[in-house]
Amino acid sequence: MMTSVTTPGWSESRKKYATGVASVLYGVIAIMSAELAYSPGQASRYAVAAGALIVGFAMSMTHTFVELVNIETQRGAHVGWHEASELLRSSLLVMAFPSAVAILIVVAQYLGLQQGALAVLLPYASVATVMVLGFGSSFVLDRRMVPALTRGASWTLLSLLLFAAKQMVP
Repeated sequence: MMTSVTTPGWSESRKKYATGVASVLYGVIAIMSAELAYSPGQASRYAVAAGALIVGFAMSMTHTFVELVNIETQRGAHVGWHEASELLRSSLLVMAFPSAVAILIVVAQYLGLQQGALAVLLPYASVATVMVLGFGSSFVLDRRMVPALTRGASWTLLSLLLFAAKQMVP
């Protein structure tokens, strides 16, 4: 049996990091699940960027609601307004990936990328982000590579399954 000694400071920072990883993961999976690919003439870049932000916001609120219910269920009592606002603030990390996607969609025109180029690159960026989040969420616990690589690989497999399922639908 392996035990590790941690200080309260480390434990609290690791807890915050893990919560942040979970929040960002919500946003990545939301973008992977939404059909945000665009073709010339179907929707403007701005409409697609707004769609990414709306999907991110919807998932941010979902994350907030799920966490709120979990906390209230554990306590057996309602959460106060101050704590709920703190929870909402921490759930805004869900918006990180969707916001980055929205910015890239708008900036792509200034970089000279063709419309639709990001639609090709986005699934790969999403899978890579999921892998890094999975690895990082495990590595921060005890700095061990094998469990971190295992978690990163399993999360990557899940995202690849999602990507494959989307490819099966025309």
